[in-house]
Amino acid sequence: MSGIGQAADVPGLVPLRRNAGFRMLWIGQLLSDAGSQIGLLAYPLLILALTHSAVLAGVVGTARASTRLCLQLPAGALADRFDRRRTMIICDTMRAVLMTLLGLLIVARLASWPVVLVVSLIEGGASALFDPAATAALPGIVPDGQLEEAWAATEARTYGASLVGPALGGVLFGLGRAVPFLADAVSYAVSFGTVCRIRGRFRPQQAAERKALWREVADGLELLWQVPTLRAVLITAPLMNFAFNGVTFTITLALRQHGTSTAVIGLVQAAIMTGGLIGAVVAPRLQGRLRLATAVSVITLTGALLFCAAALLIPSSLVAAPVAMNLLLAPTVNAALFAAMLRRTPEEMRGRLSNSVVMVATALATLAPLTAGLLVQRVSGAWAIGAFAATMAVAGALSLILPGLRQAESPAVAPD
Repeated sequence: MSGIGQAADVPGLVPLRRNAGFRMLWIGQLLSDAGSQIGLLAYPLLILALTHSAVLAGVVGTARASTRLCLQLPAGALADRFDRRRTMIICDTMRAVLMTLLGLLIVARLASWPVVLVVSLIEGGASALFDPAATAALPGIVPDGQLEEAWAATEARTYGASLVGPALGGVLFGLGRAVPFLADAVSYAVSFGTVCRIRGRFRPQQAAERKALWREVADGLELLWQVPTLRAVLITAPLMNFAFNGVTFTITLALRQHGTSTAVIGLVQAAIMTGGLIGAVVAPRLQGRLRLATAVSVITLTGALLFCAAALLIPSSLVAAPVAMNLLLAPTVNAALFAAMLRRTPEEMRGRLSNSVVMVATALATLAPLTAGLLVQRVSGAWAIGAFAATMAVAGALSLILPGLRQAESPAVAPD
């Protein structure tokens, strides 16, 4: 196994399943992501059980997302400074200990909503540092020619975890309030074990001269802004993520408000992620056949219509069907974008650029849980989903007029 920047030593173009380093990373993160999804469903359910307030559930969700947002840029720069494998190990250790502590506090009936808030903030911060380290390490684990395939496999892993995690989270929460958080702790512990088995040096071979942290953060944003197509995507992506996250969070609150069991809510969220999993499976077959501009327009414009259908179906469990359909093309777009980004980025800047992309794309989505909570409590779940459908329609209109998307030469974002 090679370290970052030692392409000559990286295994040849063999199937990814035979690449031991990628296999360890993939398996560990499958379990870790599933644990995270369990926790994401369990957090609002726990707050609702403790306070009976949809607004407070939204506050905790928004606070956690906001913390991750604020840490995205410095975490990306830190991931470029330190050994990326060691960073992942430290983050997994922190998260495993933290989830264990929360589970024990719940069992001892000492967990109030402020305690849950603090735990969620720290856990989200550790995740913000882990993710860029894992992304930046990927080109040192797989050959350049397999980056799209590797990222499509990563998307499949993410959606697979998103499918299993909520369903399992709902069932586990029904067994006991502490159970999903203890399961999350186990998932992080397993991830710790698999990352420890990845061999190699995961620090840039030719590290750039260190600057102040804020200057390194600014360098990442400046490089990101230099690619016109990425600029266009980063204008539409915040609206898309805000709308989708808002809809999924609204579904959890609205179904629970109407007396739906936590197990059924988990199954509904899992059914939604089936669309993304199917999309990840077919993504390799779509690479090179679908222009990025076309894919973004289809996702946004059809998404607005599908969300309108979802608004009409709530509080029925069938609300999962139209939302799941909106995810079918997402893995294809993401795989092309991240592969292109990793190829264009100097190895010593991969962590901060990947986090810059994620930070800008998800910034507005941090307000989605709070917005959903307010709309569900003050109006209704149907009106909340309708508002998010309107947001997706705005993103669709922008996708038709932004020149960066129209000028994209291929799905793998080529320079303009």
